[in-house]
Amino acid sequence: MSDLYTLVKDRESKATAIVGLTKNVGKTVTFNYLVDRFNQSGITPGLVSAGYDGERFDRLTLNEKPRIFAPKGAYVATAEACFEAAEAELELIEKSTVSTPLGVVCLGRVSKAGLVELAGPGSTNGLRLLIEKMTGYGAKQVLVDGAINRLASASPSVSGGTVLASGASLGPTMEDVVKKTIFRHQLLTTPPVEDLLVKDLAEGGLKRGNAVLLHREKEGYEVEIIREDIPLLAGEKLVEKSRVETTAFIFGGALVDNSLQDIMDQFSKFPDLIVKDATRLFISPEIYYRYLNRGGRIYVMEQLELLAVTINPTDPSGKSYEPKMFLERMREALDPCPVFDLVYEKK
Repeated sequence: MSDLYTLVKDRESKATAIVGLTKNVGKTVTFNYLVDRFNQSGITPGLVSAGYDGERFDRLTLNEKPRIFAPKGAYVATAEACFEAAEAELELIEKSTVSTPLGVVCLGRVSKAGLVELAGPGSTNGLRLLIEKMTGYGAKQVLVDGAINRLASASPSVSGGTVLASGASLGPTMEDVVKKTIFRHQLLTTPPVEDLLVKDLAEGGLKRGNAVLLHREKEGYEVEIIREDIPLLAGEKLVEKSRVETTAFIFGGALVDNSLQDIMDQFSKFPDLIVKDATRLFISPEIYYRYLNRGGRIYVMEQLELLAVTINPTDPSGKSYEPKMFLERMREALDPCPVFDLVYEKK
């Protein structure tokens, strides 16, 4: 099995997202590992966050957290307040037009290695702009720090690959952690639409509205566009406007539990459900599995590339699992997806 660094490097994408399933699952350990490996290999990293990361203490538990280390020569994009407070020495390149609650995002290069706090935008547009700017200045691999409630970082329109971080703090028992990780893995690897005509009609329809209905019409489809100021409301109207010959719902925004439940309540044969990508799926395990078990199918227009899962067998609250056993159980459950315990395997 290739190591995590090789998997990410061989992807040859501009940006890679590291997404934590909850707090204390080793996301920052994974982030720092990749920053260090790229830097040691002479590949200049860029560092950015979809939100706020790298602070010394957890704002909820007050426990001390791993810090983000920026090596000399790396590029950093972070909010102005964090840029000025960084322990690393940063040379300002420019102040971007991207704003956060902690000020506009500044782009700089590390002149003296040290710790940084990353605060960035939660939007795909903001992240894409910062990634483009950093790669334009010379970053060869941008690493995007994200979380499960900040999934914009994992969108295929932002990152060419995603690493998922899971661990003991995700649930009360090992099997609960495994089940929750499997569920998130399944969502993020939702398959793409294979029918090219359906995909073209979906993409074209979403350029004119924020939800689309496809009705079977002889050998082709009738396309019905729905426009709403709020994309979530457009998704709700798909059920209202559906007909017997409706074969697909295309959601421009999020797909949520209520939509799946409405479909299960009103249809005996479900239309295909299509979202832009897996970061638009905000559904619970109970509703998701019930829908699939009744024959429902969910597709994405652009598939997310899940490269690997990293795990942390220790929960700071006191619970922990034997590292070797936990690693073997997760590898068995997620096969063929690569799974790594970066701390245990380093030993």
